[in-house]
Amino acid sequence: NGLTFYQAMRYIIMPQALKKMIPPIVSQFISLVKDTSLATIILLPEATYHAQIIYGQNFNYMIPMFVALAVMYFVVNYALSLASRWLDRRLVQSN
Repeated sequence: NGLTFYQAMRYIIMPQALKKMIPPIVSQFISLVKDTSLATIILLPEATYHAQIIYGQNFNYMIPMFVALAVMYFVVNYALSLASRWLDRRLVQSN
């Protein structure tokens, strides 16, 4: 006669909803990761203290430390972007 509520949700509504929801959710997650850099204002004194310990031992570590931080930040955000594109492509091809 027709689908039950749960069958309709599982086979019709949720696949369509997920296809539409994944890119904005990943985008929000990327924004969240970027916005956490604002939290460094709160943690800056502690982070600066630890950085001073590291480059206090050898001043040559100062620049590589900040470069490594920038690279890690880029890698996380780029990986999230690639994951979003992959999920979007996979969901579009499945339908």
